Amino acid sequence: MDKIYQMEYRGLNLFDEISTVELAIDEEKQTIHIYDIGQVVSPIFNFDVSAYELSDGFYKMADILRHKKILTNQQADSDLTLSEWLIKNNAYFYIPNKRIKKYVQGSIVEIVDRTMEQALFDDYVQRV
Repeated sequence: MDKIYQMEYRGLNLFDEISTVELAIDEEKQTIHIYDIGQVVSPIFNFDVSAYELSDGFYKMADILRHKKILTNQQADSDLTLSEWLIKNNAYFYIPNKRIKKYVQGSIVEIVDRTMEQALFDDYVQRV
């Protein structure tokens, strides 16, 4: 993890309050690590399909990162749609109650065994 950029993103949480999300972006692995205690961009559970899905807050944040050309350096076509950009990149969500969710190739899964995930960013794993 030689090139990890850290930044903050501000957005509205579930209670329409402004909250801050910490991001660690690994360009080499095309991965975003998201520490989201305010639940601004965390996946939401859709009871209709009994699965987690990306929230509107995440789509807004991802679109900003895409337009700023973050995680597009290694991709030949920098004019990707948001959906294409999301599929080419991974995201780890570190949320309250020591839960970690991973978005990879269009699916969200909960990580139960942290030792099996080599890509977890140690600073964030220690916090949750």
